[in-house]
Amino acid sequence: MIKGRGIKVGLIGLGSMGKNHARIAAGLPGLNLVGIADIDPAAEAFAKELGVPFFNDYKDLLPLTEAIIVTTPTETHLATATDCLNAGKHILLEKPFTGASARARQLAALAKEKGLILAAGFIERFNPAFVRLLKEIKGEKIIGVDIKRLSPCPERIADTDVIFDMMIHDLDLIQLIIRDEIAELNAKGEKIRTKMFDRVIANLAFKTGPIARIEASRVFGSKTRKIAVTTEKYLVEADLLNKTIYLRDFTSPTPSTTPVKPADQLTEEQKNFIAAIKNKEEPAVNSDQAVKILALAEEVKNAC
Repeated sequence: MIKGRGIKVGLIGLGSMGKNHARIAAGLPGLNLVGIADIDPAAEAFAKELGVPFFNDYKDLLPLTEAIIVTTPTETHLATATDCLNAGKHILLEKPFTGASARARQLAALAKEKGLILAAGFIERFNPAFVRLLKEIKGEKIIGVDIKRLSPCPERIADTDVIFDMMIHDLDLIQLIIRDEIAELNAKGEKIRTKMFDRVIANLAFKTGPIARIEASRVFGSKTRKIAVTTEKYLVEADLLNKTIYLRDFTSPTPSTTPVKPADQLTEEQKNFIAAIKNKEEPAVNSDQAVKILALAEEVKNAC
C-alpha cells in the first residue's frame, strides 16, 4: 500500500469497477487506501498486489476508515451504505446509486441526519470532453440534443436494464446541458437479448422549447458515446470515448476540432470526493441530484 497522510478510505466490492477504483485510490495524493473488502476470498490476491489489507466482512474494515467507496452490486447498495453512514463514514456510492429513487431518498435523509458526505458515482460528469462541451455551449440558445450510448452485448449482463445500466449517465448529463423542466417525455424499449430492456430511446421536450433524443443500447455492433448539441449558431459534437470536440457552424460543411485537456475521469471523481470531505462542501453529484436522476430513469422505464 502506498502510505501517507490523507483521508483514510476503504473500498467495498472488487468487481471490475471496484478494481479500477482501487488502482487509482492506491496512488492518489490526499487519499490513503487502508483496506479492501469483498465477500469473495479470491479477491484477496488483487488486494495483495496493491499491498492493501483485505477483509471478507466490510464491517471489519469500517473502524479503520474515514470514508468508503462502495462498488458492490446495486441490490446491496442501500444496506451497505446504511451501515457505513451509521458508522459515521462519508461515502462515494457508485451508479446507479441505490437503483430506486425511494431508496435514494431514504439514504439521502440519513446522510443529512449524520452530517456526512454522500456522493454519487456518475463518472461521465468528469469526462473532459463533456466538461469542454459545457464550456462551448455556455450562454448559447439550445435547439436540440442527440445522445447515443451504444455497446456490443456484454459477456455478463447485470440484473438490470439498459436504462439503469447505461442510459442513466445521459439522463444525468442532459439535465446539465438543458437546465430546464421537462414538459413531455416518451420512450420506447426493446427486449432483444435478455428479459429486460436492451435498447431504449427516450424523447424529452423541455418547457422553454429545446428537445432531446437519448438512445442507449447494449446490443449494438460497436461502442459509441456521442453527444450532439444544436444551438442557434452552430452544432457541437462531443465524442466521449475519444475525448474530442467538433464544432460546425452553419456556413461551413467542414467541422473544426477543439482541443480537450486530457484527464482521467475516475481520478477526477475521487479527487472531487476527497475535496468535498476536506472542505466540507457538496460533491459534484450529491444525494439530492442522485434522487432526481433515478426518478427520471424510473419515468423513462415506465414510459416504455
